[in-house]
Amino acid sequence: MVFVRKKKINNREYHYLVHSTRVGNNKWKKVERYLGINPPSSEEIKEIEFEFNTISLFLRKNQQQLEAIKKKHQTRIKNASADARFAFEEELIIQFTYDTSRIEGSTLSYKDTKLLLQEGITPKDKPIRDIKEAENHKKAYFLMKDDLSNTITKDFILKLHAVLKKDVTEDAGSFRDAQVIVGTLIPIKADMIETEINNLLSWYDQNESQLDPLELAATFHCIFERIHPFFDGNGRVGRLLLNFILLKNKYPLVIIQNKNKRRYYTALHRGDNGNYLYMIKYLYSEMEKQDKKL
Repeated sequence: MVFVRKKKINNREYHYLVHSTRVGNNKWKKVERYLGINPPSSEEIKEIEFEFNTISLFLRKNQQQLEAIKKKHQTRIKNASADARFAFEEELIIQFTYDTSRIEGSTLSYKDTKLLLQEGITPKDKPIRDIKEAENHKKAYFLMKDDLSNTITKDFILKLHAVLKKDVTEDAGSFRDAQVIVGTLIPIKADMIETEINNLLSWYDQNESQLDPLELAATFHCIFERIHPFFDGNGRVGRLLLNFILLKNKYPLVIIQNKNKRRYYTALHRGDNGNYLYMIKYLYSEMEKQDKKL
C-alpha cells in the first residue's frame, strides 16, 4: 500500500511517499521516501510503487549473497594481524582516493597517488590542487571512519567538506550561495539547501533501521547528489557519506571505479528522477566484484 503524507516545516508543505510492506507473516513496516515540495501525480505514485516492489524483490533475491559478503569482510578483519589490517586499509585508501578523484577530473595517476599517500613523494608537473585534494581526501576518509559510532548530521557533512577542500577553495566547509548547473541537472536554489539537507537527514534518521543498508546508502547518495549542496566536492563528499552508511552496517568499503563512471553517472541520472533501483544494482555489482577480487 502506498500513500502520500504531507509535513509542514517552517510554514511550507513537503511531501513524503509512504510505502507499507510485509516483512513477516503478520508484520508490516512503513518506509518513507522524501518527494519534495510538489505532490506526485497518480501516475508517478504508480511508478514509485512498482519501483518499491522491484527493489524489494531484488534485495530479497540477493540477500544471502549480501550477508555472505558482509560475513567474509568481518572475518577478514577479525583474523588478520594488525600489520595486515594496516596494509589492507592503506591500499584501500589509495585506490579509493585515486578513483574518487579521477572521476572528478584529477590528473594524478594511480602511481602518483600511491607515492604521494604512502611515501609522501609529490608528483612532478601535476596541479597543486590535485595533489592537495588527494592528501585531504585521505584525511577526510579517516574523519568519516572514526565517526561511525555517530549519525550523519549537517555539521558532519560540512566538516567533511572543510577537510576535503582545506587550502584549496575559500568556501571549504560552506554550502554554496548561488545557483549552479551540472550537465542537464539544475539543482535546487541555494536558499533551499539547508532545508533540503535537513529533510534528507530527517528521512535518514527515520529510515536508518527500516531500510536495507544498501537501499539506504543508495537512496541517500542519489538525493544528496541531486541537492548538490556545494560548488565543488559534492561527489567526493557524497561517496564518503555513502561508505559511512555501508561501513556503519558492517559492509566493506565500496569504491566507485573511474573506469565504470559512465554506469555510475547513469545510475545517478536515474536517481535524479526518483528511481534508485539502478544505483542499488550498481553498488551491489561493485561490492560483488570487489569481494571476488579480495
